[in-house]
Amino acid sequence: MAQVRLSIVIPAWNQITHTRACVTSLRENTDVSYELIIVDNGSDPEEAKSAAALADEFIGNKENLGFARAMNQGLAIAAGEFIAFVNNDTEFPTAWASKLISTFQSFPSPGIVLPAVSAAGNQASVRTGPAERVTVFDPFTAIPSGVVYLMDRTIATDLGGWNEQYGVASSEDLDLLFTVWSNGLSVILDERVFVTHASAVTAAKLPGRHSIYTANRLAFAKRWARAGADDVPRIAACPPGDFDSNLQKARIAGTWMLRWFEAKDELAAAIAHPERPTTRMVAVQHEQAGIFRRLLNRWRG
Repeated sequence: MAQVRLSIVIPAWNQITHTRACVTSLRENTDVSYELIIVDNGSDPEEAKSAAALADEFIGNKENLGFARAMNQGLAIAAGEFIAFVNNDTEFPTAWASKLISTFQSFPSPGIVLPAVSAAGNQASVRTGPAERVTVFDPFTAIPSGVVYLMDRTIATDLGGWNEQYGVASSEDLDLLFTVWSNGLSVILDERVFVTHASAVTAAKLPGRHSIYTANRLAFAKRWARAGADDVPRIAACPPGDFDSNLQKARIAGTWMLRWFEAKDELAAAIAHPERPTTRMVAVQHEQAGIFRRLLNRWRG
């Protein structure tokens, strides 16, 4: 059988109504040869059975192994030249696939191409509708959420896929972005494709969601503040000198993100306990945000 052009990987944990709507839009609007892989993360039996019926390839986990692990399971069996990692609470427009692939092929050193979306945790790719605009993000600055990431499958594999250290969910998409940038690859927003995203439909059901988010955010910043060549996969196309230079930029970003998150958490704790003074907390937060921006602007040139 001829190789499919695109593998589409969708992790699911219950929410079958959203998964079904997502799959329907993909079946109707994907204009290249494709396979649809659904990885079910321990859904209720009837929902898992329904999800399996929607897929070309299906992986059924007995428990929730997390977003990153599910994506990697899909990557491991994918056959396409390209791979699209897709949240299950999304709906796609006509010709979305050919547009994102053409953008990927028209830029030097592409790593990830993503569409504009109607909603996301990070606002970098959020728009109100499609536009005739394609933008390359500045590395280690704007960090668009992983609602839909299209990659070359071989590159995704060589980069190690999604980092599973973050557990059930959150920050693994930012980690993948930093890995891509560390290898000198571009992250590109194609606003010609506008994807409707319900946002956090599955994540909202996670017990202790805020605690998970806070812990993963801190783990992400600590990892990248200290990242060395042994901690991050390097693809053969990225010269060691360029990789080291990119990692230095990643460490700068990670260091100041870590300080920002620590100040933010201190402020949140102070607000939660009004008997403690907050004036210094606010001052620290604003001070560190200003330093973060100035430092990033300096090394961006």
